[in-house]
Amino acid sequence: MTKTLITPAMIAAALLAATPLSAASEADRDQAKANFLEADADADGALTLSEFTTLIHLNASHGLGRAAMIKRLGRYGTAFGRIDADGDKLVTQAELQALAQR
Repeated sequence: MTKTLITPAMIAAALLAATPLSAASEADRDQAKANFLEADADADGALTLSEFTTLIHLNASHGLGRAAMIKRLGRYGTAFGRIDADGDKLVTQAELQALAQR
């Protein structure tokens, strides 16, 4: 059995998904990773609210998880706030991983 490295992008997709990350197709996981990397404009591995909003738009355009619902309802700040556990206005890899484990 091989272990899959879970990237921040995969976790970001999982946090927006109605199903667990393990149930996502490989193509969806690959798309989520690409979306995360595209959204992370400064390539620091963390997302500002603006970058997170971009991630939501990208994921929604690819039909990933709950992104379309968040976009439709305009709930970017609410979703971001639920992930930003320490309130520093960044969604970090550690916060994404913690969310995926909840």
